[in-house]
Amino acid sequence: MSYYENGIPPVRDSRLKMGDSYSGSALGLVECGREGCLLQKGRGFWQANACQMALSLMMATTVENSVIVMHAPGGCGALLHSLSAQSAKGRAQRGKTPASVPWLSTNLSEADVIGGGEKKLRETIEYADREFRPEIIFVVVTCAPSIIGDDVEEVVRQARPAVSADVVSLHCPGFRSRVVASAYDTFYHGILRGLNLSPEPRADFRPPPEGCPDDGLAEKKYRYQKSRTVNVWNATSIGAADEKEVERLLTALGLKVRFFAEYSSRDELRLVAEAGLNVSMCNVHDDYMLKYLKEKYGIPYVIAGMPIGFRHTREWLLRIAGHFGLEKQAGTLADHEEGLARRAIEPFLEQVRGKSVLMCGGVVRVGSEATALSELGLNVLGIRAYHYDEGAEPVFEDVGENLPDTPVSVSNQLFEMTHQIKTLRPDLVISHNGTQGYIAKLGVPSIQLFNVDSSFFAYSGIYQILRRIVFEFKNTSYRERLSRHIKLPYRQSYFDGDAFKYIKN
Repeated sequence: MSYYENGIPPVRDSRLKMGDSYSGSALGLVECGREGCLLQKGRGFWQANACQMALSLMMATTVENSVIVMHAPGGCGALLHSLSAQSAKGRAQRGKTPASVPWLSTNLSEADVIGGGEKKLRETIEYADREFRPEIIFVVVTCAPSIIGDDVEEVVRQARPAVSADVVSLHCPGFRSRVVASAYDTFYHGILRGLNLSPEPRADFRPPPEGCPDDGLAEKKYRYQKSRTVNVWNATSIGAADEKEVERLLTALGLKVRFFAEYSSRDELRLVAEAGLNVSMCNVHDDYMLKYLKEKYGIPYVIAGMPIGFRHTREWLLRIAGHFGLEKQAGTLADHEEGLARRAIEPFLEQVRGKSVLMCGGVVRVGSEATALSELGLNVLGIRAYHYDEGAEPVFEDVGENLPDTPVSVSNQLFEMTHQIKTLRPDLVISHNGTQGYIAKLGVPSIQLFNVDSSFFAYSGIYQILRRIVFEFKNTSYRERLSRHIKLPYRQSYFDGDAFKYIKN
């Protein structure tokens, strides 16, 4: 039986060849991933790890007219206070009504953990439906009910006929996977099992009357429009400015563009099957959903890395254009856009050329951005990815070809990042959001690997990246002062050894 039919999705650890502990070269990483040795690697010491629930919630809170039901102890919902504000801002940036995200918790007590929380969950689902009248109720299944064995799928099955909303279960206990990216699969699994992803007659289209003389023409028009429609699959780290840049380029090729699944409504999600091509914006983000849509509806897909920098953007455009026979038009468009962008970034290049940079964060972004910045004259001292799986293989083959001498590591441990910064002494650190405070304490200039309030993709993106780097080099006083007054929680002897000495087979 296909895992799409299971109530609980598989984790990345069992579905893909992956790992979270490695130090070496890019080509060594690719080879280690292929042979499976990456699966055997671990650490003798862990400082902390991430919980996949956070990423599942990030995606679920963006869906319009939905309610979150946390099947958990009360504290698990604390993150939703900040996610609600983030979601409201994202909706406003996309021209939608900014609204807070209603959420409820079953607030499991010690007695519930002993006796089970299924009754509480059923009551909370029915209350959420009566009180908020949402289109979708997301039931987020956390560690506690997963450990005690609550049959959430049965509760959801029984609740569906009793409520007007669609009920979608998201199984994301943090202990099931060492790879936080499993959260993406969890969200998509809930969507594909809990929602209708094909258009409904009269709700989404009006069928022509039987015997209508224009019936054949209407059918041809429908098929043509569908064949020229592209579904682009976004992520929480991809802001509205990136979506606009991508839409601008694909629209210039005569294609119709729709973005899924974040910041979508139930009505919009029903149109997912009405497309000629699905395009992923990240190799490790969407493969679960795109493979399902290929299997279920026969829609082809393109997973071609991120359009960051000139070369990657051109390759990304040509890959999509090739599906429609538009390679020549895409090449002409890329030539024109590159000419404009190169003139725009010229004032920045002399200010960044030769500067050393350490890249840290999501596996596809760090690889793509590292090679893009190297091509503009920056010296990449190291690339540190949070995890690696076979979806990132093309990205790191490219890194190995273009940056063969650059050390590559797979690590989400802050103590290893601190060690690298102290010993490599980069001029700049480009890292995932949430780490900027740690880097500031070291007195090193840094920018985020992505910024949802600014463009990072394609031609406007490379301009914005360089602009942010130059601005950061000119404004270093805060970090310099902070580093003089902050004592790091490490003995000096720790920095004498290898940053990744705790990694073991």
